[in-house]
Amino acid sequence: MVIMRECKVDSRDLVYENTDKLVDVGKSSELVQCIEDLPEDIPANDPRVELIVKSLFKIDAHPIEKPVSLRDLNELIKDNIASETKISIYEGEWPDMRAIPGSDIPLPVELFVAAPMIKDWREGRMSESKGGKSSRDIIRQYAEMNPKTSPPIRSVDIVVDSDGGVFLALQGDGAHRLCAAKMRGDREILCREISIVRLN
Repeated sequence: MVIMRECKVDSRDLVYENTDKLVDVGKSSELVQCIEDLPEDIPANDPRVELIVKSLFKIDAHPIEKPVSLRDLNELIKDNIASETKISIYEGEWPDMRAIPGSDIPLPVELFVAAPMIKDWREGRMSESKGGKSSRDIIRQYAEMNPKTSPPIRSVDIVVDSDGGVFLALQGDGAHRLCAAKMRGDREILCREISIVRLN
């Protein structure tokens, strides 16, 4: 796992320099045991998923104040992946596959370290607007909504190294919802399309 060192360029922009230190978010030897010998795919209702989620919520986490660059993070971990398991919202074999009811999975908000284009958990995307609104306004709008009725965020990686160090990275949709959850101080956020990435 990797952490980025922040270097101020100007008051509105951040760049990240690679360092060889681990992201210090939390560790779990229990999680390492839970993910041993997992196949490439498991359904969301597999009993092992519940054990994995429970072990994540037991981690004594140290949330990072500023998100790291997702692009840089992905570049640094891509050559260190030992194996990957996808948690599927479907079960059965084609053509008899069916969606698993209630398959969205809660994951700890404080373990997230990165999301697409997010440079600040409160400001969001520094230079991009969505539908004419700034990231900050969108995050505030989401923060006022009921987290229990928000749609899940999609495409989440649970990254685990051989020493039990763990962090979560949002690879897909839902960056502003994640920022809103961090702003509210939520303990959990619903996720789907989850991958467990084990590093060498």
